[in-house]
Amino acid sequence: MIIERLSDETRFTATEKKVIEFIQEHPRVVTNLSLDDLAAACFTSQASIIRLCKKLGTKGFAEFKVQLASELSLFAQDNREISVDIPIEPDSNSQEIAKTFYNLSRRAIESTRNSLDHIALQKAARLLAYSDLIHVYGRGESLIIAEDFHYKLIRIGMNSVLETQNGFQEARSHVQNPHIRESALVVSQYCNSPQVHYIIDELMSANIPFVLVTAAEKAWPYDKFAQVTLRISCTESRYKMGSFASRNAFLYLLDCLYGTMFSLNYEQNKQNLSAFSQRKVERSYYYTYLPDTETNY
Repeated sequence: MIIERLSDETRFTATEKKVIEFIQEHPRVVTNLSLDDLAAACFTSQASIIRLCKKLGTKGFAEFKVQLASELSLFAQDNREISVDIPIEPDSNSQEIAKTFYNLSRRAIESTRNSLDHIALQKAARLLAYSDLIHVYGRGESLIIAEDFHYKLIRIGMNSVLETQNGFQEARSHVQNPHIRESALVVSQYCNSPQVHYIIDELMSANIPFVLVTAAEKAWPYDKFAQVTLRISCTESRYKMGSFASRNAFLYLLDCLYGTMFSLNYEQNKQNLSAFSQRKVERSYYYTYLPDTETNY
């Protein structure tokens, strides 16, 4: 998020830091200023402000103001910022907690939507949608996210295999069927565990292209090996109540990926969903009205 990027002092020049200081002190005022007004208030040039906006991930000052205004509306909760690690206050009641988690979820989803790389999303969707077999990997809390995506693929009749990042994939067979197009989805929030290394090493050894989904800004070298890297924006630390923000961001991102895959073969996927639903109904009927076999002997 832009508000979070402004705090990274190592990225900016002395001139840019002066502009950032003004933005941090008067964020709502800035959303109503023109480029000329902000340049005059900070005693700098319009070109310097535009360069700062691009460094923050926007195309220019106009887009910067739109994103800043959006984030301010999400960050504000009773005039305070929500902490992603421990979002609730001491002695909070259930209504306050419900409001906090609602705003935290909105903030995580809005941040992910604003930073979404649609070109990368389309590329990832095509890679997975046109595969005959998809390997889905996750570990710990990332495994829960991966499992949700895996079940969605099954609903539309795709051959998906869910595999935990436990290291045993080193023993996977390297004998492949050249007529089967394989791909993989690797979900890892931090990309810093030995298990991630094992998985990606095996995928590369088997020449299986993969999509990496992560919150790590620097996932080197894994993001260099991935066919596509999709990122969420999240500042959670290891000291946290739970992965509330990142969980919602990951789920939203993978829902966008799943929806894009679905749209690539829309009519067929609708038919597959109908068949999946029919099988569920028939199975439910069978088990509900299964005769008591003991009475037949």
